[in-house]
Amino acid sequence: MFRPVLSSTLHPLILAAAMAVPIAATAAGDALSTGGGQGGSFGINDAIRAGEAQRGTTLSTGPARMLAPRQEYAQYPVYVGTVGDKQVRMRVAPKTDTRDSLQGEYSIGDGKGVRLLSGEWDNGTFLMEESDDGTRVSGNWEGQIDRQGAVRGTWTDAYNPAIVLPFFIRPFGGYLVIPPFDMTPGSGVTYAPPPPKSSISTGKSR
Repeated sequence: MFRPVLSSTLHPLILAAAMAVPIAATAAGDALSTGGGQGGSFGINDAIRAGEAQRGTTLSTGPARMLAPRQEYAQYPVYVGTVGDKQVRMRVAPKTDTRDSLQGEYSIGDGKGVRLLSGEWDNGTFLMEESDDGTRVSGNWEGQIDRQGAVRGTWTDAYNPAIVLPFFIRPFGGYLVIPPFDMTPGSGVTYAPPPPKSSISTGKSR
């Protein structure tokens, strides 16, 4: 049987080549994990930030912008809720020129700045866009309306669509802008009930 015999002069070369492989692999791994991310790093720190964003510790990865609240929205009905783990407060009202639609603005936490809103609903489905600068879309809302007029769904960061956060909003103060919807067959609950009549009499007392 033929058995190749390695020359003693080849042993050091093979050993050196074998030792070079993990070194090269390590170098390649470092290059992949330290790409052009924030601060020159695309490694574990960025992965942690991305994970935190997806878990709801941030609302947008876009540039921070502050729009002043619009005076014409000051008397709009209020909705409150959360996006991720952030508290939000909305002022929304139906659009005058489009059926089954709304417009308004919302603030995050105790912030004084707002983001503009424009949305619509149909057959229990709710869609809305927001803008943090008044010109471009910074986030998208998509959800389902329940029989109390509350909406549950997901908010997607327009700057980074990989960031998707759960949201829940509900009418505050009893005024329903977004009509409730009941998917139970034959329920008939597909629109907002009429506002209650005032119990305050304006007539003169007898």
